[in-house]
Amino acid sequence: MTISKSPDPDLRDVEAAKKGDTQAFSHLLKRLEQRVFRFILRHSLTHEDAQDLTQETFVEVCRNLEHFRGNSMFSTWVLGIARNLVLNHVNRSSSFRFSIAEDVDLTEVVDDGNNPHDACQRQARLVALTHGIQSYLSRDLREALVLVCLEGLSYREAAKLLELPEATVKTRVFRARKALRAGFASDGTGDLFTFDSL
Repeated sequence: MTISKSPDPDLRDVEAAKKGDTQAFSHLLKRLEQRVFRFILRHSLTHEDAQDLTQETFVEVCRNLEHFRGNSMFSTWVLGIARNLVLNHVNRSSSFRFSIAEDVDLTEVVDDGNNPHDACQRQARLVALTHGIQSYLSRDLREALVLVCLEGLSYREAAKLLELPEATVKTRVFRARKALRAGFASDGTGDLFTFDSL
Protein backbone atom coordinates (compact mmCIF):
# COMPACT_ATOMS: atom_id res chain seq x y z
CA MET A 1 0.00 0.00 0.00
CA THR A 2 1.37 3.44 -0.96
CA ILE A 3 0.67 6.46 1.17
CA SER A 4 0.09 9.50 -1.02
CA LYS A 5 1.98 12.60 0.00
CA SER A 6 0.22 15.94 -0.11
CA PRO A 7 1.87 18.25 -2.63
CA ASP A 8 4.42 20.70 -1.32
CA PRO A 9 2.96 24.22 -1.76
CA ASP A 10 6.47 25.70 -1.92
CA LEU A 11 7.83 23.43 -4.64
CA ARG A 12 7.11 25.72 -7.60
CA ASP A 13 8.89 28.66 -5.95
CA VAL A 14 11.75 26.40 -4.84
CA GLU A 15 12.34 25.23 -8.40
CA ALA A 16 12.19 28.80 -9.71
CA ALA A 17 14.52 30.04 -6.95
CA LYS A 18 17.01 27.29 -7.83
CA LYS A 19 17.12 28.80 -11.34
CA GLY A 20 17.93 32.23 -9.93
CA ASP A 21 14.44 33.74 -9.63
CA THR A 22 14.87 36.17 -6.72
CA GLN A 23 11.16 36.96 -6.61
CA ALA A 24 10.38 33.27 -6.04
CA PHE A 25 12.89 33.18 -3.18
CA SER A 26 11.27 36.32 -1.78
CA HIS A 27 7.88 34.53 -1.84
CA LEU A 28 9.39 31.61 0.09
CA LEU A 29 10.88 33.99 2.64
CA LYS A 30 7.55 35.82 3.13
CA ARG A 31 5.64 32.55 3.59
CA LEU A 32 8.07 30.96 6.03
CA GLU A 33 9.75 33.82 7.90
CA GLN A 34 7.23 34.18 10.76
CA ARG A 35 6.94 30.41 11.17
CA VAL A 36 10.73 30.05 11.44
CA PHE A 37 10.94 33.02 13.83
CA ARG A 38 8.27 31.54 16.15
CA PHE A 39 9.92 28.11 15.95
CA ILE A 40 13.28 29.59 17.00
CA LEU A 41 11.74 31.78 19.68
CA ARG A 42 10.07 28.74 21.26
CA HIS A 43 13.54 27.45 22.05
CA SER A 44 13.81 30.07 24.80
CA LEU A 45 15.96 32.50 22.91
CA THR A 46 15.74 36.24 23.23
CA HIS A 47 13.82 38.23 20.63
CA GLU A 48 17.10 39.58 19.22
CA ASP A 49 18.74 36.13 19.02
CA ALA A 50 15.62 34.73 17.34
CA GLN A 51 15.69 37.53 14.75
CA ASP A 52 19.39 36.95 14.07
CA LEU A 53 18.98 33.19 13.77
CA THR A 54 15.96 33.62 11.49
CA GLN A 55 18.07 35.73 9.15
CA GLU A 56 20.91 33.23 9.40
CA THR A 57 18.48 30.42 8.58
CA PHE A 58 17.46 32.03 5.31
CA VAL A 59 21.08 32.81 4.42
CA GLU A 60 21.79 29.08 4.86
CA VAL A 61 18.65 28.20 2.87
CA CYS A 62 19.86 30.41 0.03
CA ARG A 63 23.37 28.90 0.15
CA ASN A 64 22.10 25.32 0.19
CA LEU A 65 18.97 25.54 -1.95
CA GLU A 66 20.44 23.36 -4.68
CA HIS A 67 20.83 20.56 -2.09
CA PHE A 68 17.07 20.39 -1.41
CA ARG A 69 15.92 17.20 -3.12
CA GLY A 70 12.25 17.14 -2.15
CA ASN A 71 12.55 14.16 0.21
CA SER A 72 10.53 16.18 2.72
CA MET A 73 8.34 19.25 2.61
CA PHE A 74 10.44 22.34 1.93
CA SER A 75 9.18 23.96 5.17
CA THR A 76 10.37 20.90 7.14
CA TRP A 77 13.79 21.17 5.51
CA VAL A 78 13.96 24.88 6.47
CA LEU A 79 12.95 24.09 10.07
CA GLY A 80 15.75 21.51 10.14
CA ILE A 81 18.25 24.21 9.22
CA ALA A 82 16.78 26.52 11.87
CA ARG A 83 16.97 23.74 14.47
CA ASN A 84 20.65 23.09 13.73
CA LEU A 85 21.45 26.79 14.04
CA VAL A 86 19.58 26.98 17.37
CA LEU A 87 21.45 23.94 18.73
CA ASN A 88 24.78 25.40 17.61
CA HIS A 89 23.89 28.73 19.21
CA VAL A 90 22.88 27.14 22.50
CA ASN A 91 25.92 24.83 22.58
CA ARG A 92 28.49 27.54 21.86
CA SER A 93 27.00 30.06 24.27
CA SER A 94 28.36 29.20 27.70
CA SER A 95 26.22 31.91 29.24
CA PHE A 96 22.99 30.63 27.67
CA ARG A 97 20.06 30.67 30.06
CA PHE A 98 16.49 29.75 29.32
CA SER A 99 14.18 32.72 29.32
CA ILE A 100 10.50 32.90 28.66
CA ALA A 101 9.75 34.63 25.40
CA GLU A 102 7.80 37.83 25.53
CA ASP A 103 4.15 37.14 24.76
CA VAL A 104 4.08 39.91 22.17
CA ASP A 105 6.79 38.08 20.19
CA LEU A 106 4.61 34.99 19.85
CA THR A 107 1.42 36.87 19.00
CA GLU A 108 2.33 39.06 16.07
CA VAL A 109 -0.70 37.90 14.10
CA VAL A 110 -3.58 40.37 14.17
CA ASP A 111 -6.62 39.07 16.03
CA ASP A 112 -9.93 39.56 14.23
CA GLY A 113 -12.03 38.60 17.24
CA ASN A 114 -14.01 41.28 19.01
CA ASN A 115 -14.79 39.44 22.22
CA PRO A 116 -12.56 40.76 25.04
CA HIS A 117 -13.23 37.69 27.21
CA ASP A 118 -12.05 35.33 24.45
CA ALA A 119 -9.00 37.50 23.80
CA CYS A 120 -8.17 37.46 27.52
CA GLN A 121 -8.56 33.66 27.64
CA ARG A 122 -6.29 33.22 24.60
CA GLN A 123 -3.67 35.47 26.17
CA ALA A 124 -3.84 33.57 29.48
CA ARG A 125 -3.46 30.25 27.61
CA LEU A 126 -0.49 31.58 25.65
CA VAL A 127 1.27 32.78 28.81
CA ALA A 128 0.60 29.49 30.62
CA LEU A 129 1.63 27.37 27.63
CA THR A 130 4.85 29.33 27.06
CA HIS A 131 5.71 29.04 30.74
CA GLY A 132 4.76 25.36 30.84
CA ILE A 133 6.83 24.40 27.80
CA GLN A 134 9.89 26.09 29.30
CA SER A 135 9.36 24.99 32.91
CA TYR A 136 7.97 21.48 32.73
CA LEU A 137 9.66 19.94 29.68
CA SER A 138 13.19 18.78 28.97
CA ARG A 139 14.73 19.89 25.68
CA ASP A 140 13.96 16.52 24.05
CA LEU A 141 10.30 16.61 25.06
CA ARG A 142 10.00 20.30 24.15
CA GLU A 143 11.40 19.74 20.65
CA ALA A 144 9.07 16.86 19.88
CA LEU A 145 5.99 18.69 21.19
CA VAL A 146 6.79 21.93 19.35
CA LEU A 147 7.37 20.17 16.03
CA VAL A 148 4.28 17.97 16.16
CA CYS A 149 1.71 20.01 18.08
CA LEU A 150 2.69 23.60 17.39
CA GLU A 151 4.41 23.40 14.00
CA GLY A 152 1.99 20.77 12.66
CA LEU A 153 4.57 18.29 11.39
CA SER A 154 3.54 14.67 11.13
CA TYR A 155 5.26 12.20 13.45
CA ARG A 156 7.15 10.89 10.43
CA GLU A 157 8.38 14.39 9.41
CA ALA A 158 9.39 15.22 12.99
CA ALA A 159 11.22 11.89 13.30
CA LYS A 160 13.16 12.57 10.12
CA LEU A 161 14.08 16.08 11.26
CA LEU A 162 15.14 14.87 14.72
CA GLU A 163 16.84 11.78 13.25
CA LEU A 164 14.88 9.51 15.59
CA PRO A 165 12.54 6.55 15.14
CA GLU A 166 8.92 7.62 14.71
CA ALA A 167 7.94 5.62 17.82
CA THR A 168 10.42 7.66 19.89
CA VAL A 169 8.86 10.92 18.72
CA LYS A 170 5.37 9.61 19.57
CA THR A 171 6.59 8.62 23.03
CA ARG A 172 8.17 12.02 23.62
CA VAL A 173 5.02 13.87 22.56
CA PHE A 174 2.95 11.63 24.86
CA ARG A 175 5.33 12.29 27.77
CA ALA A 176 5.40 16.03 27.03
CA ARG A 177 1.60 16.22 27.12
CA LYS A 178 1.56 14.25 30.36
CA ALA A 179 4.20 16.52 31.93
CA LEU A 180 2.29 19.63 30.85
CA ARG A 181 -0.98 18.29 32.30
CA ALA A 182 0.76 17.59 35.61
CA GLY A 183 2.48 20.97 35.61
CA PHE A 184 -0.69 22.86 34.79
CA ALA A 185 -2.58 20.95 37.47
CA SER A 186 0.07 21.86 40.04
CA ASP A 187 0.18 25.56 39.15
CA GLY A 188 -3.60 25.94 38.85
CA THR A 189 -3.77 26.71 35.13
CA GLY A 190 -5.13 23.34 33.98
CA ASP A 191 -8.65 24.70 33.55
CA LEU A 192 -7.42 26.91 30.69
CA PHE A 193 -6.76 23.91 28.45
CA THR A 194 -8.45 21.02 26.76
CA PHE A 195 -5.67 18.60 25.94
CA ASP A 196 -7.30 17.10 22.85
CA SER A 197 -5.72 19.81 20.73
CA LEU A 198 -2.32 19.80 22.44
